[in-house]
Amino acid sequence: MLSISRALFLTAFTARSTLAYNFLYEGVQLEDGDVANNSDIAFGKLPGSPSAKCKTFPGDSHWPSSERWDAFNASLGGALVRGIPPAAACYEGPYEDAARCEVVRTGSRSSNFVKEDPVIPFQQWTLGNPCPVPASNQSPGPEGACNISSYPAFAVVASTVKHVQLAVNFARNNNIRLTIKNTGHDFVGRNTGGGALQVYVHPLKAFEFLPSVQIAQYQGRAARVGAALEQYDLVRYQGENNVTILTPGSTTVGALGGYMQGGGFGYLTSKFGLMVDQVLSLEVVTADGRFVHADPGENEDLFWAIRGGGPSNFGIVTSAVIKAHDPVSVTVSSFNLRSNSQLPADLFWEGVNAYFSHLVRINDAKGIGWNNIGTQPPVGSAPRSFTFTGQVTMPGMSADEMSEFMAPIIKDINNLGINISNPKPDWWPTFAAYAGRVAPGEGVGNGRMGSRLFPRSNFVDTSSTEFNATMAAIRSWVEDGGYSFHSVDYHPSLETAGYPGTNSAANPHLRTAIMHATGFDTGSYGPGTTPEQQISQQRRLMQFAQKWRDASPTSGAYMNEANTEEPNFQEAFYGGNYEKLLEIKRKRDPWGAFYAVTGVGSDEWVVEGTSGLPTQQGRLCRV
Repeated sequence: MLSISRALFLTAFTARSTLAYNFLYEGVQLEDGDVANNSDIAFGKLPGSPSAKCKTFPGDSHWPSSERWDAFNASLGGALVRGIPPAAACYEGPYEDAARCEVVRTGSRSSNFVKEDPVIPFQQWTLGNPCPVPASNQSPGPEGACNISSYPAFAVVASTVKHVQLAVNFARNNNIRLTIKNTGHDFVGRNTGGGALQVYVHPLKAFEFLPSVQIAQYQGRAARVGAALEQYDLVRYQGENNVTILTPGSTTVGALGGYMQGGGFGYLTSKFGLMVDQVLSLEVVTADGRFVHADPGENEDLFWAIRGGGPSNFGIVTSAVIKAHDPVSVTVSSFNLRSNSQLPADLFWEGVNAYFSHLVRINDAKGIGWNNIGTQPPVGSAPRSFTFTGQVTMPGMSADEMSEFMAPIIKDINNLGINISNPKPDWWPTFAAYAGRVAPGEGVGNGRMGSRLFPRSNFVDTSSTEFNATMAAIRSWVEDGGYSFHSVDYHPSLETAGYPGTNSAANPHLRTAIMHATGFDTGSYGPGTTPEQQISQQRRLMQFAQKWRDASPTSGAYMNEANTEEPNFQEAFYGGNYEKLLEIKRKRDPWGAFYAVTGVGSDEWVVEGTSGLPTQQGRLCRV
């Protein structure tokens, strides 16, 4: 219902320059004549200046009247919706609806449900768990137990550029917090905020394959892509057009929103680079409400900053032109280890170390690792147990070549006395065939995480102090901390990035990394925990994450999968790019219209009225 039909785009732009806007929904724009004397939706004028210390919050004297909200909705053609979370149907009061509540109970743990709602975030702790979904055996909860005021007050369901422009102008001119949601995948709360005006860009879906383009120094195949296309959308389109396009690893992650703007990695990153390395041009609504084009020769500062400088902070992307690569086959080899009486813990971890000792070789062959280490606590006299799942994904190899490639890994593990056989690889003729085998949808959690980008240099010499410290820190995370461990082992070097990816704001620590490690604390931040418990659990989580930092003191973390309390986030998430990004931010958005926790300049703001860990449901104020 919210998508723009792809049929509109098949023939309309065959004669259009790639440097013009990409899709029909971008042709519907806010013009100066539309504004007239309406100060609510007037464009901003640069250079602007900061407004009040705090953003206007519902109930404040300066909060727009219902008549002005109605007028704003009229200018949008009815695209404004109230910020009512679906779970409100499960509580007494005006939104109670038993049938709707059952739908919410069934769907709320799936990304397919959450992404289609304009208001709710994936991680409910980011708003202080304001409206929990009651268990199936519970009666409707009391009305006050669902705190609607913690959510964005209104959302604009944006199906045109004009909608986005109107939302930006109305929020800026009325000093209202502005938030942006695409699919909603976010681990820190960058796409939500209490009392905000939310821009829901999920309807901006469109695709057009371009057999040949020239943009600046790039010449080759490309694709026009709407900002809201998800992984599974791009998988289908590349299959139809017999090309390879880098995508997120998860099916319902939007490829051009926070994923790209934070860097963006996937199964083919060691071969083709990060998602920011694929972008050739962008269409963007800026903080003054204007719709602009950005590429290597026009609005170069925005083009540089948006590609890796963090989401929800420099503008709202509506579409892009990205690289399309030749088709490539994909081969996957997987194996498992499980500790038991025949495989005691020390030997299990030696096997894990043996696998990770091959990461440089895997990455140099343009492959990636995708691995998980799980643990179960001691039961009776049985000790803590561990499981390891190792998966190597390799582009352009046959199954026989993959077996030969894996043989040294299996041999090293066998030489330890661990009896596993060389697994038979799975092979797909194209990446689209490989990724398309998975139906859309992921689970929705409510945890906090630790993360680290371990540098390639830590794995070059597996007898080194650096390698041993890295493995010890990972083992302690699982064995002492009791947390699960996940790593994606890729190497998006500057050489792999190519043009124009080498000149982007992507975190320099990504370029030197070979392991992106993450781990969740999933049981300590839900509605049944007190602020004191959350603070205690977060402190414990960060103590174990500090061991990762100590083992990689010159590296950082991946901003899209991180913790809001990452120490020195400016260096960890942005590296040496931070000061330049801050300069661009202040120039392009002097009003502070865009804000995202852990974003560039976010340390100049604080969310008030929260308890315990920093969350996003309160009033946003300057420090």
